[in-house]
Amino acid sequence: MCGKKKQSSLRNILRNLPELLGCVRLQRNVLWLLQAAEAALIWKTPAPPWVKFFFWLALHGKCWTADRRWRHGLQDDNSCITCDQYAETLDHIILGCVFSREVWAACLRTFRLLELIPTHEERIMDWWTTSRKRLPKVLRRDFDSLFFLVGWNLWKERNGRTFDRAARQPQQLAQAIVEEASLWIAAGYRSLGALDARRAG
Repeated sequence: MCGKKKQSSLRNILRNLPELLGCVRLQRNVLWLLQAAEAALIWKTPAPPWVKFFFWLALHGKCWTADRRWRHGLQDDNSCITCDQYAETLDHIILGCVFSREVWAACLRTFRLLELIPTHEERIMDWWTTSRKRLPKVLRRDFDSLFFLVGWNLWKERNGRTFDRAARQPQQLAQAIVEEASLWIAAGYRSLGALDARRAG
């Protein structure tokens, strides 16, 4: 536990060091190094190429959320389409929204990973890289694929609500995700197999 805290605090120091020193160039270099490490992890994750590309866009802040469209003057409101309480950022869509947390809780309960249920909104890449380190090494690649599967489906659910006016309940979406996990395994993304074997009920 102490090692995890040290690692997390070191990461925060690296992120904040350039700001503390007032050096913009150093800040860009440090952020670039952190992003490069996260990008490498994205491309190594066993998942369909379009899902990896989505997370690469997410890493670089290029997904057209309501908040991003609002900042570009393309719409009047930046509220989340699902909860209508907070700004619709990608971090909110995937982790922070009450709907998303219910979906995560149902999925992680199914795969017996209750200790990883997100409790608050944070940067999705930080949550992913921190959560995977809490698992035994043999389960990390499985969790990487599960993170991509759940995140991708939450994004698709948001798009369905935004463009098609189609909405599912959290339990319905979680069930669809569990079923899609079996399809990913059948399609060759076998890293989900160890998690699938842990499936509850």
